[in-house]
Amino acid sequence: MSGIPPPGQQQQQSQAPQGQPQQQGLPPTGLQQQLNSMNQLYGNVQGIGGGVGYNVQQSQFGAAQQRGGGELSSDQQMGSNSLDQMARNLAQRYGMPIGRGRLVDEHGNFLMTPQQIADASGGSMTLGAAAANMNYISQAVARQQNEQQQKKGIATLQAGLGQVQSRGRGSMAGMMSGYYQDIADMYSNQQYEAADFSYYIQKEQQDIATQIQQRAERMAKKQARGQFMAGVGITVAGLFTGNIAGITAGAGMAGGAAGGTGWF
Repeated sequence: MSGIPPPGQQQQQSQAPQGQPQQQGLPPTGLQQQLNSMNQLYGNVQGIGGGVGYNVQQSQFGAAQQRGGGELSSDQQMGSNSLDQMARNLAQRYGMPIGRGRLVDEHGNFLMTPQQIADASGGSMTLGAAAANMNYISQAVARQQNEQQQKKGIATLQAGLGQVQSRGRGSMAGMMSGYYQDIADMYSNQQYEAADFSYYIQKEQQDIATQIQQRAERMAKKQARGQFMAGVGITVAGLFTGNIAGITAGAGMAGGAAGGTGWF
């Protein structure tokens, strides 16, 4: 699965001289832990025996092909802006297949969903990984927007202070100082919240659980049908040979498996 730690937070290992303990890397970030947890889930699912386990990436890739592969709309192919450029830079570091399209608009609204990202990845990025990466990007976008608001508020206060200092007391500029304060407060109080794509992670986990249950049920039916047919065969053979024990055993085997075949 494709997933890269946030910039500046990549784990690093240094080579220590022989006989000395190796220096440990930085502790994993929340994003790393989330991605590691999902990778473990994918591995556990694939390792389930009895024909029940499956490859999550391949399964999602097949579903994406049926949906058309995740083509970008015309709105996603328009020009970029400062927020979008920052979001795109992060997305590219995470190996997200965004092509030349915009990721966010000038207001920080995302123009792609994790499902579109996963579909366009060709199976290299799961839905959960795309959502986890987009959660981190959305936090960075909101943080940038809030910093911009703070800068606007400071600039407004500085403009008002400059006007007051350059003119005498009682001037119109002095009377307008409250106005500048109100504008600065408006900028400072307008806080942006990060978009949360955790729904897609939960959806993926639910889809995996559903897939496992369905595959287990299909496998159980297959086994039950095999046992039922074997019981019928033993019964028929017993009838032809007059083997009462065989008839009894075959009938019991078929009867015990009948309920699980889904035929009755």
